Amino acid sequence: MGRDGIIMNEEQQAKILLNNEIKVTDHRSQLVGQTGIVENIMADGRTLDVKLSNGKSAFLDVTLVSEIQERTHFAKTEQSLGATANHLVKDTI
Repeated sequence: MGRDGIIMNEEQQAKILLNNEIKVTDHRSQLVGQTGIVENIMADGRTLDVKLSNGKSAFLDVTLVSEIQERTHFAKTEQSLGATANHLVKDTI
């Protein structure tokens, strides 16, 4: 299953991963735990050409990897935009 719960086939998943950071998550691979960038998709549409963080390259099936999601940090305190901006925001609410 892909982003937002949408079911995608392997070729669609590969296209989304292109130029993104991935982590090898399937224990069937000797490279499990490694991270890298997907540099290309092979002609079969599901084999990824990955430049690993250790500098080596590997060809990996799309089912062996997961996209690394950037962590979202939410502010625990109220954000201040400055006195003037805060005043304008409060007046429009």
